[in-house]
Amino acid sequence: MEAPSAPSVRLNEVLRAGARIAILAPHPDDESLGTGGLIQRALAAGAEVRVIFVTDGDNNPWPQRFVERRWFIEAPERARWGARRRAEGQHALQLLGAGQVQAESLGLPDAGILALWEEDLPGPRPAFEKLLREWKPTLVIVPSEIDRHPDHQATHLYGLDAVRATGLHCLVYSYLIHRPWSQKVMRRHLASDQLELSDAERSLKLDAIRCHHTQMALSGERFSKFASREERYTLVQIS
Repeated sequence: MEAPSAPSVRLNEVLRAGARIAILAPHPDDESLGTGGLIQRALAAGAEVRVIFVTDGDNNPWPQRFVERRWFIEAPERARWGARRRAEGQHALQLLGAGQVQAESLGLPDAGILALWEEDLPGPRPAFEKLLREWKPTLVIVPSEIDRHPDHQATHLYGLDAVRATGLHCLVYSYLIHRPWSQKVMRRHLASDQLELSDAERSLKLDAIRCHHTQMALSGERFSKFASREERYTLVQIS
């Protein structure tokens, strides 16, 4: 469960030299939208950052129809779109980290991760556990359990499951991309901690978000709002 109150340790305090930060991203674009400021802040402090992309974001029909001016999308078109989105994620990380961020793409079924979890299939678990066992991150960043997108919910569950299975002693924080309708209606974005981004960090985060041309085509205004002064996170309690 996510902590309902403010943590005793602040996130900004653990972004320091020697820290190892693992970011679990369901799709290419989550690394920039959710953690674009954190990546910059961590690298500037001398920390290491690694990102795992769970899917390539290939099941993304409406932006693809709009950008490619096509209606029917079959397997070859989806594969091409996924490769394009994967490249956008790599470009964004190159911009945010100047080549310092290592990334891995699992290529699991976009919009199908929760189904894998519900069917008790391995999904991203082996890759998550391998990273945790071999690299031993001090901080793991996962999507929020209350995110409306099922891939985000499932990545949260798989991520926490991997932390428990490996017995890793680390901090876990979550980021929220698709807010629950209650938060949207009330115009609230609840979190227990946040990073206050400088103008320079916000500008670079926005540039990284704009690397995702496939998504900016239909969601540019909404995506750009993620480059705000506050980048919000919630401490996750591992039971």
